[in-house]
Amino acid sequence: MNTAHSKILIALFAMIMTAGSVVNVAQAAETQDKEAKELKLFSQATISLQDAIKAAEQKTGGKAMEAELNDESAAVQFEIEILKDGKVHEVIVDGKTGSVLKVSLEDESNEGAESEKE
Repeated sequence: MNTAHSKILIALFAMIMTAGSVVNVAQAAETQDKEAKELKLFSQATISLQDAIKAAEQKTGGKAMEAELNDESAAVQFEIEILKDGKVHEVIVDGKTGSVLKVSLEDESNEGAESEKE
């Protein structure tokens, strides 16, 4: 009886390990796809990340805390988090023109965000 129980446990462990490997492979492929998309978008940018930060700081009068490529957009855009007056603002900058597309007040719940579009 003990050996049957051990065989079942070994089989269950093997199935769990196999399932975990499949999930890891899928996540790795997803990460590679995301990185490839980001590289493609970034290669289309005609302004630097530093230029995008400058534009966001000038528009808001605040100081940049974080900057990254906005991978949720089909067009190349930079997403800059700006701190001003103790509040965090999210600024979207066009990666080709350098113009500020959107400024919104970042709220922890993302409700009631203020927007300004040009």
